[in-house]
Amino acid sequence: MYSPEIAVAVKGAIASNFRKKSDLSIGAEVENIVYDDTFNRIPVDRGNAFSTHDLRDELECANAGTGIEPTLTIEPGGQMEYASAPHTTLQGLDREWRKYMNGFLSTAKEKRLIVSDFALEPVVPADEITIIDHPKYKLMHDRFATTGSLGHEMMLNTASVQINLDYTTIEEAARLAFVADVLHPIAALLFSNAPFYRGKTAGTRNMREIIWRNTDLARSNCLIDHGIDNVSTLVDDFGDYVLDTPVIFTFQKDGSVGTFDGTLGQWLSSLNHVGKMEKSDVMTALHQTFTQVRFKHVLEIRGPDRPPFGYELAPAAFFQGLLRSPSSLEKAMEVCSGYTASERMNLNSAAQTLDFGQSPVAGKTVRDMCEQFLQLALDGLSKDDGESYLHPFADKFLTGGTFSFSTQESYQKSGKSVVQFTRDRWDEQKEFLKNYTRI
Repeated sequence: MYSPEIAVAVKGAIASNFRKKSDLSIGAEVENIVYDDTFNRIPVDRGNAFSTHDLRDELECANAGTGIEPTLTIEPGGQMEYASAPHTTLQGLDREWRKYMNGFLSTAKEKRLIVSDFALEPVVPADEITIIDHPKYKLMHDRFATTGSLGHEMMLNTASVQINLDYTTIEEAARLAFVADVLHPIAALLFSNAPFYRGKTAGTRNMREIIWRNTDLARSNCLIDHGIDNVSTLVDDFGDYVLDTPVIFTFQKDGSVGTFDGTLGQWLSSLNHVGKMEKSDVMTALHQTFTQVRFKHVLEIRGPDRPPFGYELAPAAFFQGLLRSPSSLEKAMEVCSGYTASERMNLNSAAQTLDFGQSPVAGKTVRDMCEQFLQLALDGLSKDDGESYLHPFADKFLTGGTFSFSTQESYQKSGKSVVQFTRDRWDEQKEFLKNYTRI
């Protein structure tokens, strides 16, 4: 168990970044898997070959002098993660992203790299990927060997786009999280971009969603899977859930990584008992749940696949339109509150299959629901800031389906191997990116 002040500290961390309405911001995190020119993943650790650490150094140099300072981190399998600064407009976020990608494209040309925009490694299974030499990730790797069948695929072989939203009050935070959690399966279907798995087409399998659902039942999936579905108590319930979750790693006061045999609540209580609990420890606890919607000092929406080049801001615009517009949020709340618990669970399950004719909610197909929320999101965006980032995606989805399907169709027509198809696709994408990232 944990003492009441621990729960207060968790809620305080979630509430530590309140903003005025005029200062509300949005941020994005985007991941890329990177290969050398022979289509082998570049090494995750430094050595004789150009590594992801070297790549991060090069990208940080490329960003210098451009007026942007995104945070660049290396994920366990060497995925390069860009995390934007918070922006009050999508236009500001777009400018930063294009500058970053301009530097990425230049570095890729110089170092003869292939940069993937798929949400899943298309060929190599996770057991053939070297994990980064970092004790935190090795502890996670050990845990996921026992908690699900595909946890290592999640760590080493997936790429996402994540949206970060701040809020004005706890009540607003709860409403945003509730709607985002209900709509996770819609976002997972809309933005599906994992056309290949272990050298073969994924077919109708929504692979990144399947992988996440088979990672760790104690700390992944949707909030409703953990009994968190009451908007009036959502933040408190989320805090209780975090504190009841087993510890994977701890950070010691000297910066080293440690372990603790118990729950996050018990670990924080042990620190608090001797007067050593700090806000950073609470944040460490909040980082150890991986639900599709989670709180840190902002709301993090984690469900969409990493979209193809040029569409990276579409998920951000989708949630901006739904959650920042008072009228669209109110309509979304009304619709989402009307789903029964069983309908929500059916919808979550349906997100594993790219069958848009399914009817997990009475009287509505998945396609009906995708169209409904796309329109609500578009209604919530202004022509000056937002609509242009979602409208092209919406048109493409409504006419051609998901990126997973359209890419598989192009592949089938090509007659090539998955590797050759992906290599040739990068050659085409480089030409697009030259114009897209022009500063």
